Amino acid sequence: MIETRPEEWARCFARLTGIPPGPATALDTDLATTLQADRVFRIDGEKPSLLHLELEGNPRLGIPRELMRYNTFIDHQYDLPVETVLILLRPKAIASDLTGLYQRLGASGQPISTFRYRVEKVWERSISYWLDCGPGLAALSVLTDEASRDLKSAVGQLADFAKDRTADDTELKSIMNASYMLCGLRYPSGMAKAIFKGLNMLMEDSTTYQDILNEGRNEEGKAVLLSLATQRFGIPSPERAERLQSVNELSKIRSLTQTLLIAADWDDFLKTI
Repeated sequence: MIETRPEEWARCFARLTGIPPGPATALDTDLATTLQADRVFRIDGEKPSLLHLELEGNPRLGIPRELMRYNTFIDHQYDLPVETVLILLRPKAIASDLTGLYQRLGASGQPISTFRYRVEKVWERSISYWLDCGPGLAALSVLTDEASRDLKSAVGQLADFAKDRTADDTELKSIMNASYMLCGLRYPSGMAKAIFKGLNMLMEDSTTYQDILNEGRNEEGKAVLLSLATQRFGIPSPERAERLQSVNELSKIRSLTQTLLIAADWDDFLKTI
């Protein structure tokens, strides 16, 4: 989704964090040998700043400490103030320590470091909010509580919006495919499939998805999955990479493609193999 229109993601979340508006540049997300952020932008406004975005769909403790680690590495690498936003994709992703504040306490019990970050709960916004942010973020509208009350209507609104605002059929399919995948986070697969089938926008109809499936039996197809998973979870151990390379069945490739978005880490991603 971010690759579709990265400037819209930068503009939307920079505004939420208070970063002055300005041209946005996507930066390298490789921070260390085994550390890779989801997205980092440089915002060249009145006060140049960095914007760090992390997306999470599963509940787990310890994320704030990881965010502080990312923040520190990014600050050190670019020598600019960093605003971090944790984007939670569904209510299930909430964990008890996601308060927006992380403190490391010393032996005396007093804080020796304090880190603040923003928690953005996608579902608490309205459908129109995400549509107004632009085509690059429009797919998030299907994850809202408003959409959950009438998913068919929400998908229809998204489809109409995308047809009006996208540059070509490739971008339109990219947005609708992203929304189809995101629906797997909140809705039964049969519900989403029936709705998208009615719109003739099924993922299986898209050339991108078909390419992944058709290449799943050869090395190139698995290389695509390896690249996407590495961006999400970091560089895999040789054992994990070997497990992924051992996959040849189309059904397993399909399962991994759908699991990639909601998996918490490499082990969660590969657990079905």
